[in-house]
Formats: sequence, C-alpha cells, structure tokens
Amino acid sequence: MSFLRAWLAVTLSTLAALTAASATSAYAQGRIADAENALRTGRYENALELFSDLTREEPESPRAARGRAQTLAEVGRYEDAAEAARLFIEQNPGSPELWNTLGEVLYAVGDRDGAAAAFGSAIEGRASDEMEARLHLAVLRYDRGDVSEAMREFDRFIDVYNQDSGSLSSNDLTAVATAVRYLGREDWQLFKDALRAYDEAIAADPGNLRPRVRVGELFLEKYNSQDASSSFQDVLALNPSHPRAQLGMARLLRFDGKPGALELVGKAIETNPHLVAAHTFAAELLLELEDFEAADEAAERALAVNPASLEALSVLAASRYLQGDQRGFVDLRNRVLALNPRYAELYNKLAELAARNRLYFQAVEFANQAVELDSRAWRGYGLMGLNQLRTGAIAEGARNLEIAFEGDPYDIWTKNTLDLLDTFDGYDETRTSRFVITVDHRESQLLSLYFADLAEEAYDRLAELYGFRPDPPIRIEVFRNHADFSVRTVGLVGFGALGVSFGPVIAMDAPSARQIGAYNWGSTLWHELAHTFHLGMTDQRVPRWFSEGLAVFEERRARQGWGDDVTPGFLTAYLQDRILPVAELNNGFARPAYPEQLIFSYYEASLVCELIQTEGGPQALVDMLTAYRDGLSTDEALRRVLGSGVDEFGERFFAYLDERFAGPLAAMRPDRELSERPSKEQIARWAD
Repeated sequence: MSFLRAWLAVTLSTLAALTAASATSAYAQGRIADAENALRTGRYENALELFSDLTREEPESPRAARGRAQTLAEVGRYEDAAEAARLFIEQNPGSPELWNTLGEVLYAVGDRDGAAAAFGSAIEGRASDEMEARLHLAVLRYDRGDVSEAMREFDRFIDVYNQDSGSLSSNDLTAVATAVRYLGREDWQLFKDALRAYDEAIAADPGNLRPRVRVGELFLEKYNSQDASSSFQDVLALNPSHPRAQLGMARLLRFDGKPGALELVGKAIETNPHLVAAHTFAAELLLELEDFEAADEAAERALAVNPASLEALSVLAASRYLQGDQRGFVDLRNRVLALNPRYAELYNKLAELAARNRLYFQAVEFANQAVELDSRAWRGYGLMGLNQLRTGAIAEGARNLEIAFEGDPYDIWTKNTLDLLDTFDGYDETRTSRFVITVDHRESQLLSLYFADLAEEAYDRLAELYGFRPDPPIRIEVFRNHADFSVRTVGLVGFGALGVSFGPVIAMDAPSARQIGAYNWGSTLWHELAHTFHLGMTDQRVPRWFSEGLAVFEERRARQGWGDDVTPGFLTAYLQDRILPVAELNNGFARPAYPEQLIFSYYEASLVCELIQTEGGPQALVDMLTAYRDGLSTDEALRRVLGSGVDEFGERFFAYLDERFAGPLAAMRPDRELSERPSKEQIARWAD
C-alpha cells in the first residue's frame, strides 16, 4: 500500500506540473499574440511593453525576443534593437534564432559585413527564418554589385517554392516573392509570379503587413498608381502609423502630382525618426522645390543613420550636381561606385532628378551611363528614351523605349508612351524656317497655318525682347486628345495643364481637345514658347516660379486679354495671408497647400516679374535670367539686379500689391460694414 500511494503521489505531481506548464505556455502564447497584434496595428508603445515583459519572464523565447527587436527597429531605435537581438543570442548560445533579425538591423545602419555574418549564422543554424536570411544575404550581395551570385541565390527560391510551397509560412512566401521580383530583371514574366507569391503570403497570414507593403512598392515601381494605392491603403487600414506604407503613399502623391507628399513623409519620420528611405525621399522632394540646403540636410540625416545607403548617396550626389558643385558630385559618385561598382540606379536617379529640374539633355546622358554600366537597366533605357523625346530626338527615343519595353513591359509609363508614338503616323508635319509643327491630319490643313504664323510672330517678338534666339527647329506637338498630351508629358492620363515646354519641344492641346470658349490656344502657345527662350537662355537652370511668372507676363504683353488676371479669390487669399512670400513661390507650383494656390501662384509670379521690371527697367528681367544662368540663387540674382535680397524685395512686393489693388482691397477688408462691401462684379470691374 505504501508503494502504491508513493507511485500515485509522484504520478499526480507530474500530471499537475505538466498541466501547469501547459497552462503557462498557453497563457504566454496568448500574451505573445497580443503583443504581435499591437505591433501589427501600430500600437508600438503597447507592443514594446508587452514584448519587454515577455522577454524578462521567458528569456529563452525567440518569438518574444524577435518581436521586441522588430518593434524597436520599426520605430527607429536600431541600436536598442541590435542590443535586444544580441542579448537573446548571448543568453541562448545554442539557438540560431535572432541572427537574421540582428542582420536586418545591422544592414539598416550600414554595417554590411556584420549583417552578412549574422545572416550566415542564421542560415548555418537552420533558424526558423532561414528563408528570410537567405533572401537578405542575396540582396546584400546584389547591392554590393555581385549580381551573378545574387541571381543564382534568388533562383534557388523558385526551386524551394516548387518543391513544397504548401509548407511555407507567410514570411517564407514573401521572401520567395521578393527573390522572384529581383529575377524579373532577366525575365519579365517572373513579375507575375512574384505578384502571385505575394498574394499567397497575404492569404497565408492576412495580418502580415510586409507582403502588402512589398506589393505596393512593386506596383509603384511600375508606375501603377491605382493598384499601389490600394495596397498601401490596405496596410494603413490595419496600421495607420505604418512608416513604410506612409512613405509609399507619399511617393504616390508625388507621382500623381497631388499635394501633401512632404507632410506624409513627415508622418513616417515621426513614427521612425531614422527611416533612411523617408529622409532620402524628403531630400528628393526638396530638390524639386529647389531648396538645396534643406535637401542636403535631409540626405545627410539619412546618411547619419546609414553611411552606406546607396539611395541617399545618389540623391546627395544629384543635389551637388544641381548646385554646380562638380567636386562634391564626383566625390559622392565615387563613394557610391566603391560600394557597388554596378549600381546603375545611381545614374537613373541622377537622370530622374535632372529631368525634374528641367535638365533634359543631362538626363539623357545620365541614363546612357546607367545602361552602359548595366545592360539590363531597363529603367535607364526608359529614362533615356523619354528624355530624348523631350529634346526632340524622336527616332532615338522611340528605339530606347522599345528596348525598355522588351525588357520590362510592365512599366506603364513606357508602354503608354510607345502607344502614343504609334499614333504619330496619323499626324502631319508642317515645317517653317524655325518650327516643325505636328498636328492630327484631320486638323492639320487648318491649324498648322495658324500655329505657324503665331509661332513665327512670337519667336521674333521674344528674340527682340531677350536678345536670344533658340536653335531651330523647335518642335510643336498639337494633340487633339488631351489624354494623349497628358501621356506625352507625364506618362499617364489626368495631367491638368494645357501645354508644356521641354525647351526644344513644346506639347499642347489642340483647340478641339477642350470645350469651346474654355481654352485660348494662342495664349498657351505664346506662354510655352516663352519657356523655350527662358530655358535656353539659362541653360535650363531658371527656377520654375520665375519662368512661369515671366511666361504669364509675356502673355499679357503679347495681346490684350491674354494671361492671368486678378480675381476676387486671389485678393481674398491675399487678405487671409494665403499668398506665398516671394522666397517661397516655388512651393506654390511644386507643393500647393490648397487647390487654388497653383493658379494664384501663376498670377503672383507674373506680378513679381512686373515689379522687377518696374524697379529695374526694361533690361531687369533679362538680367535675372542671366544671373540664373550664372548659377546664382534668387536671393543672389535680386541683389545683382536690384541691389536687395529676396526678403527685402518680398516686403516691397506686398506693399506693391497693397498699392496696386488698394481700391478693391479696401472694400473687401473685414472691418467694413457688411452693407458697404462691394459685389464680386464690382471687384472684377475695379480690377479691370
């Protein structure tokens, strides 16, 4: 009896211990799930608190330790994330877990050797996230320029998927999809397989946001704005604070020409102050505003986190180039190529940012360097072709776009442009001594005569005013369909402008592309040809705000009733302090804060030009263009031409507005009695 009782006591004690352990494990698993849900939904402080408690209570749990490190990394606390990963590795020397996570963090801060060693340890130890480690190691090799070895590693992911896709986790499928996406540079059909694998990853774990973000970035890479937006919005619906998704949406806003991109980047940086990609993109946006000092600061912030960031170094190199700092540009270019001798994206980024700053000929040269460095740099062929079209090299541009399309037919911008070029067979060319005018053959017999006469008149008038004659022939493309004009300009339909000048090439709507009475094609042609003069006189270095204002000013000088004029809305905005200072006028064109600000900025910029001529005489506007050609900033140009900087001139400009519109402004001020306020019709008559 005593033996039986002893045996029963031991058995019952063992069962109780097992039951307690099982309950504890279930409880811990539930808490980890809660912590992971907090991370996925953007409740980062809550997630960090939960994961920190779990790692103290269960230091041997890789899931808890990984979650804590990933949360710290998500909010930019990379040093703390690396320390958290190392702590687990030290406390669990036999475990291969957390090596991949450590490698991700080290790579984010530019420690490529340390990252490679960490990924290798995860692979050697057969960690649960071994597939991710293999992907990251292959990407690292690719980014170092070891493309052949990287592509062999990427190719192995297809074998893994084909052998046993059913057992792969969501993260494993995401790794497969990303590897196949890289392989798409050699076989564009694989982009479809990458998208399919991403979809499978999402289906395997709908709460896993990583594949959703990667899908959005893939669509954005192919200029597919609508599908990219859907992907990023899906992420933000689950986690409104997801920094990569916020950055993706900011890129979309910039691509679609909508306001708010820089503000949305700011939100991503609020969540992760050390997000290198966000600071780099902010630098790009600031370069488009021609705010070079702020752009440099943003790029330097990115490099302070990751000195080996190829993207940040490339953007900073572009900034140096745009500022005329050749020595700084060469130094940064050499730093990039030392890190990756085959990094064609350096030249693609230079081409893209040069074009966004109207340096189209230079963009062609940079894109050509990209394809010389990497014959499979399909984006380089596309950028070269698009900018050749902008500089009038139509046949050469078409050939390079065909090469780009053969290598990557999913690039929507390239496809749309090639489709547009196919329609050029239906256009007739009319040649004059200075112009090649292309018009739809259904309208060319009539329109080409009017366009030719007005273009020649405008050329003579502008040449006399500026003492400059752009080299002929200047190509004028007149589109019967506004969607075709939009594709010619930005690669997609929906562009709101009426015309655009690339310098040697002008593209614009035909009268039939707009409603009768809603479009003055003559005024538009004069405006765009004025840009051709401004760009040519300054070697393409005139700020956008000044060129736009001067073109509107030229419209008004050309014909009575042409060009923008004062409106009640403009005066109301002025009274409400919503008219930009002269020093910030580029923002009104590149980053309007409200819908009407773009239109108001055109008119305001024309008044700035009017005041410059009033103060400096007939030659002052030409002298401003000469100053820009010499590389001077607006502040420096105004000091040379008028003897005062931009801030002082800006104060005089607002005083000029007060005087010029004294009557209607006095009538509109809020301190007048309501009964004394004039009607909009009265204000319009005063303005006339």
